[in-house]
Amino acid sequence: QHHHHRLPNQPPPAKTRRLTMSGYSPTSPQAGSQHGPPSMVGQEGMPAPALRPRGPKLKFTPEDDAKLVELKEKKNLTWKQISEFFPGRSSGTLQVRYCTKLKAKTTVWTSETVQKLRHAMQEYENDRWRVISSKLGSGFSPTACKEKSDEIRAID
Repeated sequence: QHHHHRLPNQPPPAKTRRLTMSGYSPTSPQAGSQHGPPSMVGQEGMPAPALRPRGPKLKFTPEDDAKLVELKEKKNLTWKQISEFFPGRSSGTLQVRYCTKLKAKTTVWTSETVQKLRHAMQEYENDRWRVISSKLGSGFSPTACKEKSDEIRAID
């Protein structure tokens, strides 16, 4: 067996053959085309991209978190657009960070929303027994099913 030395920046022969056989080559028109929304990096009113994180554990800084929230909530960018502001981080990583740690915790319970919840729970309870009774067939009303369920639970 023998081997060949390639010139710098040359792909291995098999890769070259595979790329040209599939109809794709680095010089084909689709090589430079971009899919999805346009990049917002460098646009007026946009923050500067974050520095590429270093080290094995890529920690988010408070500044990263603030930028992520701003781009999502104030600028309404897509995750792909947001990822361009965070070199070295994927759109998936950023979405998980935002959804699990940063998304505004805006749930405020007023007496009105508590009342709505109670009403929804009661409707659900009524629907639940209607669905259960329909599975048993005629002769078993929702009320009869609920009463029997309460009786079974008391015994158990």
